Amino acid sequence: MLQILKAKIQQLTVTESCIDYPGSISLPDELLKVSGIKQFELVYVNNKTNGNRITTYAVRNKQQGFVSINGAASKLFTKGDIIHVLAFAYLNEEEADTFKPTLVITDKENKVIESKPYTIG
Repeated sequence: MLQILKAKIQQLTVTESCIDYPGSISLPDELLKVSGIKQFELVYVNNKTNGNRITTYAVRNKQQGFVSINGAASKLFTKGDIIHVLAFAYLNEEEADTFKPTLVITDKENKVIESKPYTIG
């Protein structure tokens, strides 16, 4: 089995960084649905603003555009940081040859502009 990129939500803006929560990244329902990321799924969060990277799990929220980094990770991410959220899947070699990850592009309010297969080149 190969670990392959399943989905990438690109250019999100952190709207809250909250230490007083047990952990995770909180994402709007719309982003989870469009990306195919499930509640409690393992995700990687890359901070484009300062280079920090974490592994956590996604939880949903009902507030459109609300993206919160919670718990200890809030020491590495602050309100206004630009982040990318990535999820991976295990595929066999045959599946991996034809699989196309989902790329979700958002605006400055974290609303979906476009969702498309992620291709390079």
